[in-house]
Amino acid sequence: MRKAISLTLVLILTTLTAASPLMQEPAQTQTQTRATELTNKDVLDMVKSGLATEIVVAKIKASPGKFDTSAATLAELKSANVPDAVIMAMVGGALETPAASADPKPLVEIKVPDGTEIEVQLKNNASGEELKVGDIVDFTVVRPVVVNGVTIFDKDASARARITTAKRAGHWGHAGKLEWAMQDVQSVDGNRVPARFTKRAVGDSKGNTVAVAAVATTVLLGPFGLLWGLKKGKPAIIPAGNRYSAFVSGDSAIKGRGTANTP
Repeated sequence: MRKAISLTLVLILTTLTAASPLMQEPAQTQTQTRATELTNKDVLDMVKSGLATEIVVAKIKASPGKFDTSAATLAELKSANVPDAVIMAMVGGALETPAASADPKPLVEIKVPDGTEIEVQLKNNASGEELKVGDIVDFTVVRPVVVNGVTIFDKDASARARITTAKRAGHWGHAGKLEWAMQDVQSVDGNRVPARFTKRAVGDSKGNTVAVAAVATTVLLGPFGLLWGLKKGKPAIIPAGNRYSAFVSGDSAIKGRGTANTP
């Protein structure tokens, strides 16, 4: 009898020991799942490392994610030059673009000649009263740029210019002045390609008219004529949405997105 009881206890202990790993497996699986969840920081790190948009999107779609997609955070991602296709993948949008397709095309390196045109538009109003030399002015690409069947710049890609001259409107009718030089445009592979053009804007100046009027008035009214000097010229303001032609600066080797017919 005692031997039968001992045998039963051995069987029970053996069964519990064998079942123990199975009971722990769900917890381990949950821990592994949490460890592989992507975060906003992971996405930013991938973008900053220069990974192609298609690769980042594919990684987001293939991995569980825990993203902060509040309005403020999305604005920060945009300011950090995270491509729209990547942001869309993070918020789980249904919009499909070539860059976010389920079967992304491999990137193809192509030689892009100096002077290749890129149409860009100003994102925000630019004013000589607010900007200073060295400030960055943001643009976006108006339409995709394709060379030999390979898309090298996507629509809405980021472009930047740098302020070279900024003067506020002054007294005696002197107009404000604002000049910038194109700096670079973000290509499909995430790199920034040097670009060029120079834009100069001058406000409405009435300097000559004011000076003549001041002289005439001083003759007639004495010191009261100097009040003309308080008249300011108009500031240099360029409204958002203005479009310009920028150009690739120098021959460049750029990785772009090919089509089905691209050799």
